[in-house]
Amino acid sequence: MANSNKVVRKNIRMSQEVAEWYEKRAEELGVSQSNLMVMALSEYIKQDKTIKMMSNFENMLKQLERMESNSQNE
Repeated sequence: MANSNKVVRKNIRMSQEVAEWYEKRAEELGVSQSNLMVMALSEYIKQDKTIKMMSNFENMLKQLERMESNSQNE
C-alpha cells in the first residue's frame, strides 16, 4: 500500500448468492460495484490492523504486569 494512487484491476469469482447481494447493496448505496468492493476491503484492512494492534497491546500489558510483579517480589 505504499503507492495508493496506482489503480489496478482485479477479477474475482463469487457465488450467485454473494453476487446478487453485492449488486443489490451497491445499488442501495448508490455506488459502483467496484467502489463497494474497495470500501469493503478498506474496512477489512482497518479491522485487521486494529486486531493486530490490540494483540500487541495485550502482549505489552502482560509484560508490564510481569515486570510489576517481579519488582514487588524483590
